[in-house]
Amino acid sequence: MRRLFVPIVVALLSLTMGAAEAQDMTGYTKQQRSDTIRFAANNSLFVLYHEMGHLLIDQLGLPVLGREEDAADNISTWTLLNKRTEAAEKTLADAAEGWLLTGVAYRSGKYEEDFAAAHSLDKQRAYQIVCLMVGSDDTAFKPIANQYAIGRDRQESCYWDYELVNRSLKAVLENHVAEAGNSTVNVTYHDAGGRLKFAADAFRSSGVFDEVAEEVRKKYNLRRPVRFNAKRCGEPNAYYDPDTTEIIFCYELMKDFMELYQAELPEAVAPPPVLSGAGKEKGGSK
Repeated sequence: MRRLFVPIVVALLSLTMGAAEAQDMTGYTKQQRSDTIRFAANNSLFVLYHEMGHLLIDQLGLPVLGREEDAADNISTWTLLNKRTEAAEKTLADAAEGWLLTGVAYRSGKYEEDFAAAHSLDKQRAYQIVCLMVGSDDTAFKPIANQYAIGRDRQESCYWDYELVNRSLKAVLENHVAEAGNSTVNVTYHDAGGRLKFAADAFRSSGVFDEVAEEVRKKYNLRRPVRFNAKRCGEPNAYYDPDTTEIIFCYELMKDFMELYQAELPEAVAPPPVLSGAGKEKGGSK
């Protein structure tokens, strides 16, 4: 059975943005382009650690009390928190924001079936990330918890949430983690052209796919070879397939994250016209 990261739906925001904007962000500043790619890459990284969670649960036979999707989110958050780097902390902050934005874009919680779904509501997933962050270090992450208006009492109880996740994962993983793992992980980037080329190139250049693959390869001892495939899927998605021991990342998801962030930016500014020697415009403006 495939474990889907997001529902199979058409990306709503893609209907509101032009193809050129989605591809190359024409008219945006260099900083806006950089921030957009960073946001999309960081959200993709959180997704990939989530799918790594499904992989570990399946391949290592990890016990799960509760919903597996919640456990996979906790594994992703815990993994990033244990890196103890500014980059990892920014990834978590971007991922929390990403869940808020997808909650609006996909109308999470609007339909009755959302409450019976395998995943928690998108907004709940955002708050769970922030709760584990402040639970792990109330000094470092108090500002983001305050930003999300998490009350003082809840911030304090988040400590116990993090302690439970931390203790549980350390206990179940201790026999599977080695200083030098021996897992075989093969990474493949499939070609993608047209409207997906910019997102596909940005995803590959970000290095997040290779980062997660290397973590699996070096840290865990898995009994089967693992494949990481990045490709065009026809939908914004990412999932772990236990039948093939494969993590699949769809370029459409990277593009979706980029569009989510772009929708929050000020309207792109048209580039200034280029004048010829005769004083006439060369080419049109956007």
